Amino acid sequence: MSMIPTPPAMKPLEIGPVRIDCPVVLAPMTGVTDKPFRKLVRRYGSGLNVTEMIASEAAIRETRQSIQKAEWDVSEDPVSMQLVGCDPASMAEAAKLQQGNGAAIIDINFGCP
Repeated sequence: MSMIPTPPAMKPLEIGPVRIDCPVVLAPMTGVTDKPFRKLVRRYGSGLNVTEMIASEAAIRETRQSIQKAEWDVSEDPVSMQLVGCDPASMAEAAKLQQGNGAAIIDINFGCP
């Protein structure tokens, strides 16, 4: 019999209607959390992955870089997309676009430039 206590099971996390069975979240990191990295992390147990930071104006203009950052695979579901911007109207429009692209959660970046 082992003397090492077994940690209690982690309870699911709920963000609005989104249930995350494994409450381990991959934080958004520009230049790191691209699609291949997110898929790898999901394979090792992440319950929710967040995309790289996407500028709201770039998302609206559908720049090549913003499309690439927002690209995701059904195996990543649920996925959260992080937006950054300074204009509330642009942020709202970009959020609606990303929701239409399948984002389960829109993460708003208030801390990074």
